[in-house]
Amino acid sequence: MWQCWMPIYSQLSDVFCKCSIRMLRFLITILVMTLIVTRANAFEVGDTISGSARVIDGDTLEIRGVRIRLNGVAAPERNELGGAEATTAMKKMTSGKTVRCSLTGKKTYKREVGTCWIGTLDLGAALIAAGKARDCPRYSAGRYSALEPASTANLPFPGYCIPR
Repeated sequence: MWQCWMPIYSQLSDVFCKCSIRMLRFLITILVMTLIVTRANAFEVGDTISGSARVIDGDTLEIRGVRIRLNGVAAPERNELGGAEATTAMKKMTSGKTVRCSLTGKKTYKREVGTCWIGTLDLGAALIAAGKARDCPRYSAGRYSALEPASTANLPFPGYCIPR
């Protein structure tokens, strides 16, 4: 009796084996793709990204789908005093130009952190010198403080910028 089931068992075993191999190949493919995508979105110190920039707000840009927060720059949020002006100033500086950002390898609120330039113009320095943003000494180590005009004292100063 058992012997008459053997051919069926053997056929099922072959089917199961073929399905298992296909499933294993599929899972390995998914794993490899996940690793590739994860590495593509993981930036390290000194990595650069360049291209045309979409301005999110005064201190945040998006280049090729990557959001970048300007390191050491505290621009007002769009809904705060001076926020719309900071955003407009950043749009004017970057419009139609190629922006290059050197990334720190750190992230804040799902944004890469970096210093961005158009040619040799540091966008953070230009925004601060124009009175549209403030130096954030906790992250800039004060490199922009001498550029701040007196008028920026009226702009909001986030608590996270205070050195610890």
